[in-house]
Amino acid sequence: MVGVSAFQETWEPASTGDRLEFLFMTWMSSVAMVVSLAGCAWHRRRMQRRREGYHGLWNLHSRSDAEWEGPADLAAAIQLSINDHIVSIPPTSLGILPPPPVRHDSSHGRDGRVSPSADYPNIKSINDLKEHLSAGSIFKMKRDWLSRELAKGRDGGKSEPSPARSERKLLQVVVRRDHVFQDSYLQFASISDDDLRNPLSIHFVGEVGRDDGGVTRDWYSALSKEIFNPQYGLFTFSAADDYTFQISPNSGINPDHLDYFRFIGTIVGKALLDGCLLDAHFTRLVYKRILDKPVSYHDMATVDVQFYKSLVWLLENKLDGMDLGLTFSVDRENFGAYEEIELKPKGKELLVTEQNKREYVDLLSGWRLKESVDGQFQALKAGLARVVDPSLLQNFDENELEWLIGGLPVIDAVDWRKNAVYKAGYRDSADCPVIRWFWQLVESWDQEMRARLLQFVTGTSKVPYPDGFKGLRGSEGIRPFHIVRVSDSSRLPQAHTCFNELILPDYGSFEELATNLTTAIFETGNQFQLR
Repeated sequence: MVGVSAFQETWEPASTGDRLEFLFMTWMSSVAMVVSLAGCAWHRRRMQRRREGYHGLWNLHSRSDAEWEGPADLAAAIQLSINDHIVSIPPTSLGILPPPPVRHDSSHGRDGRVSPSADYPNIKSINDLKEHLSAGSIFKMKRDWLSRELAKGRDGGKSEPSPARSERKLLQVVVRRDHVFQDSYLQFASISDDDLRNPLSIHFVGEVGRDDGGVTRDWYSALSKEIFNPQYGLFTFSAADDYTFQISPNSGINPDHLDYFRFIGTIVGKALLDGCLLDAHFTRLVYKRILDKPVSYHDMATVDVQFYKSLVWLLENKLDGMDLGLTFSVDRENFGAYEEIELKPKGKELLVTEQNKREYVDLLSGWRLKESVDGQFQALKAGLARVVDPSLLQNFDENELEWLIGGLPVIDAVDWRKNAVYKAGYRDSADCPVIRWFWQLVESWDQEMRARLLQFVTGTSKVPYPDGFKGLRGSEGIRPFHIVRVSDSSRLPQAHTCFNELILPDYGSFEELATNLTTAIFETGNQFQLR
Protein backbone atom coordinates (compact mmCIF):
# COMPACT_ATOMS: atom_id res chain seq x y z
CA MET A 1 0.00 0.00 0.00
CA VAL A 2 2.87 2.34 0.69
CA GLY A 3 4.22 1.76 -2.81
CA VAL A 4 0.82 2.43 -4.44
CA SER A 5 0.33 5.64 -2.47
CA ALA A 6 3.74 6.90 -3.44
CA PHE A 7 3.04 6.11 -7.08
CA GLN A 8 -0.25 7.96 -7.00
CA GLU A 9 1.38 11.02 -5.46
CA THR A 10 3.91 11.20 -8.27
CA TRP A 11 1.58 10.40 -11.19
CA GLU A 12 -2.06 11.51 -11.29
CA PRO A 13 -3.89 11.04 -14.63
CA ALA A 14 -5.22 14.45 -15.61
CA SER A 15 -7.62 13.43 -18.42
CA THR A 16 -9.89 10.60 -19.61
CA GLY A 17 -7.25 9.54 -22.16
CA ASP A 18 -4.59 9.43 -19.51
CA ARG A 19 -6.84 7.33 -17.29
CA LEU A 20 -7.49 4.83 -20.11
CA GLU A 21 -3.79 4.64 -20.81
CA PHE A 22 -3.11 4.02 -17.12
CA LEU A 23 -5.72 1.22 -16.96
CA PHE A 24 -4.29 -0.38 -20.11
CA MET A 25 -0.76 -0.36 -18.67
CA THR A 26 -2.04 -1.88 -15.44
CA TRP A 27 -3.86 -4.63 -17.36
CA MET A 28 -0.77 -5.40 -19.46
CA SER A 29 1.38 -5.65 -16.32
CA SER A 30 -1.08 -8.12 -14.78
CA VAL A 31 -1.10 -10.24 -17.94
CA ALA A 32 2.71 -10.27 -18.01
CA MET A 33 2.84 -11.33 -14.37
CA VAL A 34 0.37 -14.20 -14.94
CA VAL A 35 2.32 -15.40 -17.99
CA SER A 36 5.58 -15.23 -16.03
CA LEU A 37 4.15 -17.25 -13.12
CA ALA A 38 2.69 -19.82 -15.51
CA GLY A 39 6.07 -20.12 -17.23
CA CYS A 40 7.83 -20.66 -13.91
CA ALA A 41 5.32 -23.33 -12.92
CA TRP A 42 5.73 -25.07 -16.31
CA HIS A 43 9.52 -24.95 -15.92
CA ARG A 44 9.35 -26.43 -12.41
CA ARG A 45 7.12 -29.27 -13.61
CA ARG A 46 9.43 -29.91 -16.55
CA MET A 47 12.51 -30.03 -14.31
CA GLN A 48 10.69 -32.26 -11.84
CA ARG A 49 9.80 -34.75 -14.60
CA ARG A 50 13.40 -34.65 -15.82
CA ARG A 51 14.73 -35.33 -12.32
CA GLU A 52 12.26 -38.18 -11.85
CA GLY A 53 13.21 -39.64 -15.22
CA TYR A 54 16.97 -39.51 -14.70
CA HIS A 55 17.40 -39.87 -10.96
CA GLY A 56 15.04 -42.31 -9.33
CA LEU A 57 17.33 -42.53 -6.31
CA TRP A 58 15.86 -39.42 -4.76
CA ASN A 59 12.90 -41.49 -3.61
CA LEU A 60 14.85 -44.63 -2.73
CA HIS A 61 14.03 -44.38 0.94
CA SER A 62 10.38 -45.10 0.13
CA ARG A 63 11.03 -47.92 -2.37
CA SER A 64 11.02 -51.63 -1.88
CA ASP A 65 14.12 -53.64 -2.72
CA ALA A 66 12.48 -54.72 -5.97
CA GLU A 67 12.41 -51.13 -7.16
CA TRP A 68 16.20 -50.69 -6.98
CA GLU A 69 17.12 -49.45 -10.45
CA GLY A 70 20.81 -50.29 -10.72
CA PRO A 71 23.14 -47.90 -12.60
CA ALA A 72 21.06 -44.72 -12.25
CA ASP A 73 20.54 -45.27 -8.55
CA LEU A 74 24.17 -46.24 -8.06
CA ALA A 75 25.45 -43.10 -9.76
CA ALA A 76 23.30 -40.84 -7.62
CA ALA A 77 24.25 -42.72 -4.46
CA ILE A 78 27.92 -42.30 -5.28
CA GLN A 79 27.44 -38.57 -5.76
CA LEU A 80 25.61 -38.33 -2.44
CA SER A 81 28.44 -40.09 -0.64
CA ILE A 82 31.46 -38.33 -2.05
CA ASN A 83 30.21 -34.72 -2.36
CA ASP A 84 33.39 -32.92 -3.39
CA HIS A 85 35.49 -36.03 -4.10
CA ILE A 86 35.89 -37.75 -7.44
CA VAL A 87 35.49 -41.52 -7.56
CA SER A 88 36.11 -43.50 -10.71
CA ILE A 89 33.67 -46.36 -11.31
CA PRO A 90 34.42 -49.01 -13.95
CA PRO A 91 31.96 -48.41 -16.82
CA THR A 92 31.80 -52.12 -17.67
CA SER A 93 30.17 -52.93 -14.33
CA LEU A 94 27.67 -50.11 -14.23
CA GLY A 95 26.92 -49.19 -17.81
CA ILE A 96 26.51 -45.55 -18.84
CA LEU A 97 25.61 -43.49 -15.79
CA PRO A 98 23.45 -40.37 -16.07
CA PRO A 99 24.80 -37.26 -14.35
CA PRO A 100 23.68 -37.35 -10.69
CA PRO A 101 21.96 -34.36 -9.08
CA VAL A 102 23.75 -31.97 -6.76
CA ARG A 103 23.18 -32.49 -3.06
CA HIS A 104 22.40 -29.31 -1.17
CA ASP A 105 23.34 -28.64 2.43
CA SER A 106 19.82 -27.37 3.07
CA SER A 107 18.77 -30.97 3.67
CA HIS A 108 20.62 -30.90 6.97
CA GLY A 109 19.02 -29.73 10.16
CA ARG A 110 20.37 -27.35 12.76
CA ASP A 111 22.50 -30.05 14.34
CA GLY A 112 24.03 -31.12 11.03
CA ARG A 113 22.12 -34.37 10.77
CA VAL A 114 20.07 -35.30 7.74
CA SER A 115 16.45 -34.19 8.10
CA PRO A 116 13.61 -36.70 7.72
CA SER A 117 12.57 -35.13 4.43
CA ALA A 118 16.05 -35.23 2.89
CA ASP A 119 16.31 -37.52 -0.12
CA TYR A 120 18.79 -40.26 0.67
CA PRO A 121 19.47 -43.84 -0.46
CA ASN A 122 18.27 -46.76 1.63
CA ILE A 123 20.64 -49.09 3.40
CA LYS A 124 20.54 -51.69 0.60
CA SER A 125 21.68 -49.06 -1.87
CA ILE A 126 24.59 -48.14 0.39
CA ASN A 127 25.68 -51.74 0.91
CA ASP A 128 25.75 -52.25 -2.86
CA LEU A 129 28.49 -49.61 -3.07
CA LYS A 130 31.01 -51.42 -0.87
CA GLU A 131 33.16 -52.55 -3.78
CA HIS A 132 33.34 -49.07 -5.29
CA LEU A 133 33.91 -46.67 -2.39
CA SER A 134 36.31 -46.40 0.51
CA ALA A 135 35.39 -47.54 4.01
CA GLY A 136 35.23 -43.90 5.10
CA SER A 137 32.76 -42.96 2.35
CA ILE A 138 30.54 -45.96 3.06
CA PHE A 139 30.56 -45.20 6.78
CA LYS A 140 29.65 -41.58 6.14
CA MET A 141 26.63 -42.67 4.09
CA LYS A 142 25.58 -45.14 6.79
CA ARG A 143 25.96 -42.50 9.47
CA ASP A 144 23.73 -40.06 7.58
CA TRP A 145 21.25 -42.84 6.92
CA LEU A 146 21.11 -43.59 10.65
CA SER A 147 20.58 -39.90 11.41
CA ARG A 148 17.64 -39.85 9.05
CA GLU A 149 16.12 -42.97 10.58
CA LEU A 150 16.57 -41.67 14.13
CA ALA A 151 14.88 -38.42 13.15
CA LYS A 152 11.70 -40.36 12.33
CA GLY A 153 11.11 -41.35 15.95
CA ARG A 154 11.61 -44.44 18.07
CA ASP A 155 9.15 -46.50 16.03
CA GLY A 156 10.76 -45.57 12.71
CA GLY A 157 8.07 -43.06 11.85
CA LYS A 158 5.24 -45.64 11.72
CA SER A 159 3.02 -43.40 13.81
CA GLU A 160 3.21 -39.65 14.23
CA PRO A 161 6.65 -38.27 13.26
CA SER A 162 8.73 -36.55 15.90
CA PRO A 163 8.12 -32.79 16.07
CA ALA A 164 10.81 -30.40 14.91
CA ARG A 165 13.60 -29.66 17.37
CA SER A 166 12.34 -26.09 17.85
CA GLU A 167 8.90 -27.44 18.83
CA ARG A 168 10.12 -29.89 21.47
CA LYS A 169 10.55 -28.94 25.10
CA LEU A 170 14.07 -28.85 26.50
CA LEU A 171 15.30 -31.69 28.69
CA GLN A 172 16.77 -29.75 31.60
CA VAL A 173 19.68 -31.46 33.40
CA VAL A 174 21.51 -29.72 36.27
CA VAL A 175 24.68 -31.38 37.57
CA ARG A 176 27.71 -30.68 39.69
CA ARG A 177 30.91 -31.13 37.71
CA ASP A 178 32.57 -33.20 40.44
CA HIS A 179 29.45 -35.41 40.76
CA VAL A 180 28.50 -35.50 37.09
CA PHE A 181 27.92 -39.27 36.93
CA GLN A 182 25.76 -39.63 40.03
CA ASP A 183 23.77 -36.43 39.41
CA SER A 184 23.08 -37.39 35.80
CA TYR A 185 22.14 -40.95 36.77
CA LEU A 186 19.59 -39.78 39.34
CA GLN A 187 17.95 -37.32 36.93
CA PHE A 188 17.81 -39.72 33.99
CA ALA A 189 16.13 -42.34 36.20
CA SER A 190 12.91 -40.30 36.11
CA ILE A 191 12.97 -39.40 32.39
CA SER A 192 10.51 -41.25 30.15
CA ASP A 193 11.53 -42.85 26.87
CA ASP A 194 9.53 -40.25 24.93
CA ASP A 195 11.20 -37.34 26.73
CA LEU A 196 14.62 -38.76 25.90
CA ARG A 197 14.05 -37.55 22.35
CA ASN A 198 13.89 -33.94 23.50
CA PRO A 199 16.99 -31.74 23.10
CA LEU A 200 19.21 -31.40 26.17
CA SER A 201 19.88 -28.22 28.10
CA ILE A 202 22.78 -28.83 30.50
CA HIS A 203 23.78 -26.58 33.38
CA PHE A 204 26.83 -27.12 35.59
CA VAL A 205 26.25 -25.82 39.11
CA GLY A 206 28.47 -22.83 39.87
CA GLU A 207 29.34 -22.20 36.23
CA VAL A 208 27.95 -19.60 33.88
CA GLY A 209 27.32 -20.78 30.37
CA ARG A 210 24.35 -20.76 28.00
CA ASP A 211 23.94 -24.16 26.43
CA ASP A 212 23.85 -23.66 22.67
CA GLY A 213 25.45 -27.06 22.15
CA GLY A 214 28.90 -26.57 23.62
CA VAL A 215 27.89 -27.25 27.23
CA THR A 216 26.04 -30.40 26.15
CA ARG A 217 29.13 -31.70 24.35
CA ASP A 218 31.25 -30.90 27.40
CA TRP A 219 28.76 -32.80 29.59
CA TYR A 220 28.94 -35.85 27.32
CA SER A 221 32.74 -35.74 27.50
CA ALA A 222 32.89 -35.33 31.28
CA LEU A 223 30.23 -37.99 31.88
CA SER A 224 31.81 -40.57 29.57
CA LYS A 225 35.11 -40.26 31.41
CA GLU A 226 33.40 -40.85 34.77
CA ILE A 227 31.83 -44.04 33.43
CA PHE A 228 35.27 -45.66 33.80
CA ASN A 229 35.91 -44.31 37.29
CA PRO A 230 37.21 -47.27 39.36
CA GLN A 231 35.04 -46.30 42.32
CA TYR A 232 31.96 -47.59 40.48
CA GLY A 233 33.64 -50.93 39.67
CA LEU A 234 31.91 -51.21 36.30
CA PHE A 235 34.90 -51.50 33.97
CA THR A 236 38.48 -52.72 34.10
CA PHE A 237 41.43 -52.03 31.83
CA SER A 238 41.88 -54.13 28.73
CA ALA A 239 44.62 -56.71 28.84
CA ALA A 240 46.06 -55.30 25.60
CA ASP A 241 46.65 -51.70 26.69
CA ASP A 242 46.10 -49.22 29.48
CA TYR A 243 43.53 -46.94 27.86
CA THR A 244 40.70 -49.19 26.62
CA PHE A 245 38.15 -50.71 28.97
CA GLN A 246 36.16 -53.91 29.24
CA ILE A 247 33.16 -54.71 31.41
CA SER A 248 34.20 -56.10 34.77
CA PRO A 249 32.81 -59.57 35.57
CA ASN A 250 32.97 -58.53 39.24
CA SER A 251 30.91 -55.36 38.83
CA GLY A 252 28.33 -56.98 41.11
CA ILE A 253 30.33 -55.62 44.04
CA ASN A 254 28.31 -52.50 43.31
CA PRO A 255 24.68 -53.39 44.19
CA ASP A 256 23.37 -50.88 41.64
CA HIS A 257 25.64 -52.04 38.82
CA LEU A 258 22.87 -53.23 36.49
CA ASP A 259 21.00 -49.94 36.86
CA TYR A 260 24.26 -48.13 36.11
CA PHE A 261 24.86 -50.19 32.96
CA ARG A 262 21.31 -49.44 31.80
CA PHE A 263 22.00 -45.74 32.36
CA ILE A 264 25.26 -45.99 30.39
CA GLY A 265 23.43 -47.62 27.49
CA THR A 266 20.86 -44.81 27.57
CA ILE A 267 23.63 -42.21 27.39
CA VAL A 268 25.22 -43.98 24.41
CA GLY A 269 21.86 -43.98 22.62
CA LYS A 270 21.16 -40.36 23.50
CA ALA A 271 24.58 -39.32 22.17
CA LEU A 272 23.85 -41.12 18.89
CA LEU A 273 20.52 -39.35 18.63
CA ASP A 274 22.08 -35.95 19.40
CA GLY A 275 25.00 -36.44 17.03
CA CYS A 276 27.53 -36.02 19.86
CA LEU A 277 30.71 -38.00 20.46
CA LEU A 278 31.63 -39.75 23.68
CA ASP A 279 35.10 -39.84 25.17
CA ALA A 280 34.66 -43.61 25.40
CA HIS A 281 37.42 -46.17 24.97
CA PHE A 282 35.73 -49.56 24.95
CA THR A 283 37.49 -52.69 23.73
CA ARG A 284 36.45 -54.01 20.34
CA LEU A 285 34.70 -56.87 22.12
CA VAL A 286 32.23 -54.44 23.72
CA TYR A 287 31.18 -53.15 20.31
CA LYS A 288 30.80 -56.70 18.98
CA ARG A 289 28.59 -57.64 21.93
CA ILE A 290 26.41 -54.56 21.44
CA LEU A 291 25.89 -55.66 17.83
CA ASP A 292 25.35 -59.34 18.78
CA LYS A 293 28.28 -60.28 16.56
CA PRO A 294 29.79 -63.74 17.12
CA VAL A 295 32.91 -63.82 19.27
CA SER A 296 35.86 -66.20 19.02
CA TYR A 297 38.81 -67.17 21.16
CA HIS A 298 40.85 -64.49 19.36
CA ASP A 299 38.79 -61.84 21.18
CA MET A 300 40.29 -63.17 24.40
CA ALA A 301 43.51 -61.33 23.54
CA THR A 302 42.01 -58.04 24.78
CA VAL A 303 40.61 -59.63 27.95
CA ASP A 304 43.42 -61.86 29.22
CA VAL A 305 46.64 -62.14 27.23
CA GLN A 306 48.07 -65.12 29.14
CA PHE A 307 44.80 -67.00 28.96
CA TYR A 308 44.66 -66.36 25.22
CA LYS A 309 48.20 -67.72 24.79
CA SER A 310 47.18 -70.86 26.68
CA LEU A 311 44.25 -71.41 24.34
CA VAL A 312 46.49 -70.96 21.30
CA TRP A 313 48.99 -73.45 22.69
CA LEU A 314 46.19 -75.92 23.33
CA LEU A 315 45.04 -75.72 19.70
CA GLU A 316 48.51 -75.83 18.14
CA ASN A 317 49.86 -78.82 20.05
CA LYS A 318 48.89 -82.51 19.97
CA LEU A 319 47.26 -83.69 23.17
CA ASP A 320 47.55 -87.43 22.49
CA GLY A 321 49.24 -89.10 25.42
CA MET A 322 49.04 -85.94 27.56
CA ASP A 323 47.00 -85.71 30.74
CA LEU A 324 46.31 -82.02 31.34
CA GLY A 325 43.59 -82.68 33.88
CA LEU A 326 41.18 -80.37 32.00
CA THR A 327 37.44 -80.94 31.93
CA PHE A 328 34.55 -79.06 30.34
CA SER A 329 34.18 -76.90 33.42
CA VAL A 330 35.72 -73.76 34.83
CA ASP A 331 36.26 -72.37 38.32
CA ARG A 332 34.89 -68.88 38.83
CA GLU A 333 36.28 -66.74 41.63
CA ASN A 334 33.92 -64.30 43.29
CA PHE A 335 35.69 -62.29 45.99
CA GLY A 336 37.58 -65.23 47.43
CA ALA A 337 34.86 -67.85 46.92
CA TYR A 338 35.11 -70.38 44.08
CA GLU A 339 32.29 -71.90 42.05
CA GLU A 340 32.67 -74.64 39.43
CA ILE A 341 30.72 -73.89 36.25
CA GLU A 342 29.96 -76.61 33.70
CA LEU A 343 30.48 -75.57 30.08
CA LYS A 344 28.08 -78.30 28.89
CA PRO A 345 25.90 -80.92 30.59
CA LYS A 346 28.04 -83.27 32.71
CA GLY A 347 31.05 -81.16 31.80
CA LYS A 348 32.77 -81.95 35.10
CA GLU A 349 33.11 -85.56 34.00
CA LEU A 350 34.21 -84.91 30.41
CA LEU A 351 37.97 -84.75 29.84
CA VAL A 352 39.52 -82.50 27.17
CA THR A 353 41.17 -84.56 24.41
CA GLU A 354 42.74 -83.99 21.00
CA GLN A 355 39.37 -84.74 19.41
CA ASN A 356 37.26 -82.30 21.43
CA LYS A 357 39.76 -79.56 22.27
CA ARG A 358 38.39 -77.08 19.71
CA GLU A 359 34.90 -77.42 21.19
CA TYR A 360 36.40 -76.87 24.64
CA VAL A 361 38.23 -73.71 23.49
CA ASP A 362 35.07 -72.31 21.88
CA LEU A 363 32.89 -73.04 24.91
CA LEU A 364 35.44 -71.71 27.36
CA SER A 365 36.01 -68.54 25.30
CA GLY A 366 32.26 -68.03 24.95
CA TRP A 367 31.79 -68.31 28.70
CA ARG A 368 34.62 -65.91 29.51
CA LEU A 369 33.59 -63.39 26.87
CA LYS A 370 29.80 -63.63 27.09
CA GLU A 371 28.15 -65.56 29.91
CA SER A 372 30.36 -64.13 32.65
CA VAL A 373 29.18 -60.57 31.90
CA ASP A 374 25.89 -61.29 30.15
CA GLY A 375 23.75 -59.54 32.77
CA GLN A 376 25.77 -56.34 32.42
CA PHE A 377 25.55 -56.41 28.64
CA GLN A 378 21.82 -57.04 28.63
CA ALA A 379 21.30 -54.07 30.94
CA LEU A 380 23.49 -51.83 28.76
CA LYS A 381 21.65 -52.88 25.59
CA ALA A 382 18.27 -52.35 27.27
CA GLY A 383 19.26 -48.76 28.03
CA LEU A 384 20.48 -48.23 24.48
CA ALA A 385 17.18 -49.56 23.11
CA ARG A 386 15.30 -46.81 24.99
CA VAL A 387 16.62 -44.35 22.41
CA VAL A 388 17.86 -46.31 19.38
CA ASP A 389 16.18 -49.31 17.78
CA PRO A 390 18.91 -52.01 17.98
CA SER A 391 18.04 -53.22 14.48
CA LEU A 392 19.28 -49.90 13.07
CA LEU A 393 22.77 -50.60 14.39
CA GLN A 394 22.99 -54.03 12.78
CA ASN A 395 24.03 -52.34 9.54
CA PHE A 396 27.32 -51.28 11.16
CA ASP A 397 30.28 -53.48 12.03
CA GLU A 398 32.20 -53.14 15.28
CA ASN A 399 34.75 -50.78 13.71
CA GLU A 400 32.05 -48.47 12.38
CA LEU A 401 30.19 -48.53 15.69
CA GLU A 402 33.37 -47.43 17.45
CA TRP A 403 33.73 -44.53 15.00
CA LEU A 404 30.03 -43.71 15.36
CA ILE A 405 30.25 -43.47 19.16
CA GLY A 406 33.75 -42.11 19.70
CA GLY A 407 35.01 -40.48 16.49
CA LEU A 408 38.60 -40.59 15.33
CA PRO A 409 41.05 -42.29 17.70
CA VAL A 410 43.97 -40.07 16.59
CA ILE A 411 44.12 -36.27 16.30
CA ASP A 412 45.89 -35.38 13.05
CA ALA A 413 47.65 -32.02 13.44
CA VAL A 414 48.06 -31.66 9.66
CA ASP A 415 44.32 -32.16 9.08
CA TRP A 416 43.58 -29.78 11.99
CA ARG A 417 45.69 -27.01 10.50
CA LYS A 418 44.36 -27.59 7.00
CA ASN A 419 40.74 -27.05 8.10
CA ALA A 420 41.23 -24.18 10.56
CA VAL A 421 39.59 -20.77 10.00
CA TYR A 422 41.07 -17.44 11.11
CA LYS A 423 39.35 -14.22 12.14
CA ALA A 424 40.09 -10.64 13.18
CA GLY A 425 43.40 -10.35 11.34
CA TYR A 426 44.99 -13.76 11.84
CA ARG A 427 46.09 -15.84 8.85
CA ASP A 428 48.26 -18.86 8.28
CA SER A 429 51.16 -17.16 6.54
CA ALA A 430 54.79 -16.25 7.09
CA ASP A 431 53.94 -12.71 8.18
CA CYS A 432 51.71 -13.93 11.05
CA PRO A 433 54.10 -15.39 13.63
CA VAL A 434 51.46 -16.20 16.30
CA ILE A 435 49.68 -18.68 14.03
CA ARG A 436 52.99 -20.25 12.97
CA TRP A 437 53.97 -20.59 16.63
CA PHE A 438 50.56 -22.04 17.49
CA TRP A 439 50.81 -24.85 14.97
CA GLN A 440 54.45 -25.45 15.85
CA LEU A 441 53.31 -25.97 19.43
CA VAL A 442 50.41 -28.26 18.48
CA GLU A 443 52.63 -30.39 16.26
CA SER A 444 55.12 -30.79 19.11
CA TRP A 445 52.43 -32.00 21.54
CA ASP A 446 51.51 -35.65 22.04
CA GLN A 447 47.98 -36.96 21.51
CA GLU A 448 46.92 -36.27 25.09
CA MET A 449 47.84 -32.59 24.95
CA ARG A 450 46.22 -32.20 21.55
CA ALA A 451 43.08 -33.79 23.00
CA ARG A 452 43.16 -31.39 25.94
CA LEU A 453 43.41 -28.39 23.61
CA LEU A 454 40.62 -29.69 21.38
CA GLN A 455 38.37 -30.25 24.39
CA PHE A 456 39.21 -26.81 25.75
CA VAL A 457 37.99 -25.21 22.53
CA THR A 458 35.16 -27.51 21.39
CA GLY A 459 33.95 -29.32 24.52
CA THR A 460 35.05 -32.74 23.26
CA SER A 461 38.35 -34.43 22.52
CA LYS A 462 36.93 -36.43 19.63
CA VAL A 463 36.81 -35.64 15.91
CA PRO A 464 34.09 -37.07 13.63
CA TYR A 465 35.08 -39.97 11.41
CA PRO A 466 35.75 -40.03 8.46
CA ASP A 467 35.47 -36.28 7.90
CA GLY A 468 38.11 -35.34 10.46
CA PHE A 469 38.29 -31.63 11.26
CA LYS A 470 36.36 -30.89 8.10
CA GLY A 471 33.28 -32.38 9.80
CA LEU A 472 33.70 -30.64 13.16
CA ARG A 473 30.32 -29.54 14.52
CA GLY A 474 29.14 -26.54 16.50
CA SER A 475 25.79 -25.47 17.91
CA GLU A 476 24.31 -24.97 14.44
CA GLY A 477 25.81 -27.84 12.46
CA ILE A 478 29.17 -27.93 10.69
CA ARG A 479 31.48 -25.41 12.36
CA PRO A 480 35.26 -25.43 11.69
CA PHE A 481 37.90 -24.79 14.31
CA HIS A 482 38.28 -20.98 14.56
CA ILE A 483 41.20 -18.94 15.88
CA VAL A 484 40.22 -15.35 16.69
CA ARG A 485 42.76 -12.58 17.28
CA VAL A 486 42.66 -10.16 20.22
CA SER A 487 45.34 -7.54 20.78
CA ASP A 488 45.52 -7.71 24.60
CA SER A 489 48.50 -9.98 25.19
CA SER A 490 48.19 -9.69 28.98
CA ARG A 491 45.22 -12.08 29.06
CA LEU A 492 45.02 -15.85 28.80
CA PRO A 493 43.52 -17.58 25.77
CA GLN A 494 39.80 -18.23 26.07
CA ALA A 495 37.30 -20.46 24.29
CA HIS A 496 33.72 -20.28 23.03
CA THR A 497 32.90 -23.98 22.87
CA CYS A 498 29.50 -23.53 21.23
CA PHE A 499 31.23 -22.00 18.22
CA ASN A 500 34.56 -23.91 18.30
CA GLU A 501 36.44 -20.63 18.75
CA LEU A 502 39.84 -20.14 20.37
CA ILE A 503 40.32 -16.52 21.44
CA LEU A 504 44.09 -16.19 21.05
CA PRO A 505 45.92 -12.99 22.10
CA ASP A 506 48.63 -11.62 19.83
CA TYR A 507 51.62 -12.74 21.91
CA GLY A 508 55.13 -11.50 21.25
CA SER A 509 57.03 -14.80 21.45
CA PHE A 510 56.65 -18.55 21.12
CA GLU A 511 57.47 -19.06 24.79
CA GLU A 512 54.75 -16.60 25.88
CA LEU A 513 52.20 -18.33 23.67
CA ALA A 514 53.13 -21.81 24.93
CA THR A 515 53.06 -20.80 28.60
CA ASN A 516 49.75 -18.96 28.45
CA LEU A 517 47.94 -21.54 26.32
CA THR A 518 49.07 -24.38 28.58
CA THR A 519 48.03 -22.40 31.65
CA ALA A 520 44.59 -21.70 30.16
CA ILE A 521 44.03 -25.36 29.37
CA PHE A 522 45.01 -26.69 32.78
CA GLU A 523 43.88 -23.87 35.08
CA THR A 524 40.59 -22.83 33.51
CA GLY A 525 39.97 -26.23 31.93
CA ASN A 526 36.73 -26.40 30.01
CA GLN A 527 34.57 -24.90 32.73
CA PHE A 528 32.14 -22.27 31.55
CA GLN A 529 32.80 -18.93 33.20
CA LEU A 530 32.13 -15.30 32.47
CA ARG A 531 34.87 -13.97 30.21
